[in-house]
Amino acid sequence: MKKKLGIVLTLITALLLAACSGNGGNHSKNSGDAKGATVELDLSNVWSPGHHVEEYIQSFIEQVDKATDGEVMITSYPGSTLAASDDQVDAVMTGAVDLAVSVHSYTPNEFPLSSVMELPQMAENAHEGSSILYDLMEEFDEFDEEYDGMVPLWVFTSDPGQIFTTDKPVKSVEDLKGMKIRSPSAMTNKWLEALGATPVSMPMDESFEALERGVVDGTIAPWEAVDAWSLGEVVNYATVGNFYLTTFYAVMNEDVWNDLGEETQEQLQTILDKELSLKAGDSYDTVGNAAQEAAEENGMEIYELDEKELEEWATYINPTIEDWIADMNDRGLPGQEIYDRAKALQAEQK
Repeated sequence: MKKKLGIVLTLITALLLAACSGNGGNHSKNSGDAKGATVELDLSNVWSPGHHVEEYIQSFIEQVDKATDGEVMITSYPGSTLAASDDQVDAVMTGAVDLAVSVHSYTPNEFPLSSVMELPQMAENAHEGSSILYDLMEEFDEFDEEYDGMVPLWVFTSDPGQIFTTDKPVKSVEDLKGMKIRSPSAMTNKWLEALGATPVSMPMDESFEALERGVVDGTIAPWEAVDAWSLGEVVNYATVGNFYLTTFYAVMNEDVWNDLGEETQEQLQTILDKELSLKAGDSYDTVGNAAQEAAEENGMEIYELDEKELEEWATYINPTIEDWIADMNDRGLPGQEIYDRAKALQAEQK
């Protein structure tokens, strides 16, 4: 994140400078002369207009407007209207869009190290997960390669993913065997298979229909999704084990950032800090906590795995962690070091 958040600042600065210089990305538009000119930038994201992340993006846009005295104007295009869910990275890197906010796992090969937070039981809430991911990016220069051609503005995570099912509760490993479970990532696919389930990969926006039609028997998702994606209408059981975190990024095209200029970048740097990432995570915790309370009130059966049960599940899940470390090491990346540091950061927050 040194390059990422440093780039974030530089990105934002670039945005502002682009407004003044008249040189933006393919979609940016500038008006006026030199000082006092306005740079217009587009931001693509995968959430629906009413989603809380889109609301957070709007608050970010307002912060940018205020920090740059109205010289940088960003317009958000939600719902993957400018680029498909799995094309957000390419859209930013090619300059088809100026900024994007999306999900790391939609393009897994682009962000191998960031996927460390997708491993089981890496955090107990989104605030904690966002803090750990931010700190890892700040401490390890190897993360910079994941954002080649882009400048990271902030990163965050969802609240932990749980197992939600429609017709059958899952209270043991045996219960999960043979079930078709919607999976959010390749990482999760591995341990679902080890547990005897059949993972079905699909983005969150396809989950409701798949559950309703019986295409899948359940899904792994954060509590936030029970409310934000209306999953509470089609699932009846929850198994709590903090199985994974979804991780997210906000990035800017590097050329757009570079065109912004130092003064604008410095203005943007006043808002591009860790607090930006933490507040994004907090939005997931707020919605997730409320969704869990509502689910309990509405009669959803919730089963929380105890420590002994989690140890049994770990015999199937832990090889996924070992495989992740080996995969990173094979790529010449410090997999073991990053995993160990992530767990140390988690322990520091207890």
